[in-house]
Amino acid sequence: MPSDVRARPSGLVQARLTPMQRVAICFAAGVIGALAVVTFSHILFQLGISAALGVKAPASLRSPDIYKPLFWGGLWGIPFGLLIERAWSRLYLWGLLYFLAPVLALFLFFLPMAGAGYFGLKQGPTFTLYLLLVNLPFGIVTALAARAIMGRTL
Repeated sequence: MPSDVRARPSGLVQARLTPMQRVAICFAAGVIGALAVVTFSHILFQLGISAALGVKAPASLRSPDIYKPLFWGGLWGIPFGLLIERAWSRLYLWGLLYFLAPVLALFLFFLPMAGAGYFGLKQGPTFTLYLLLVNLPFGIVTALAARAIMGRTL
């Protein structure tokens, strides 16, 4: 059997996913992960945790504001898709840790450019904690969505 084809227990033969297919799937999974972050920001707001950490409003669900985080989530899904084959055996652990990549970009690039300083510390240390907390679901939800779309084996 060629290396790009695998047998399934049911006897069906399925071709392996190409890197481009994995990237496309993980772009979509990243959008789902970003939607989880936006939803989690509303949950934290409703629970009063956001206010306790100095955040006055959850992420906007209105158009066109909602598209920016979803698009960026999809973009962050692309490297996830490129690395998913190596991480497949520990996909959920990899997903849990993967949220650190976009958060580090936020802390070291996007927040300073927006005037909030490195790690958002000009807004206070509780804001930094909030950003870590609210972004936590991204990687694991992205991994769950990718696994749901790809199936049990890569």
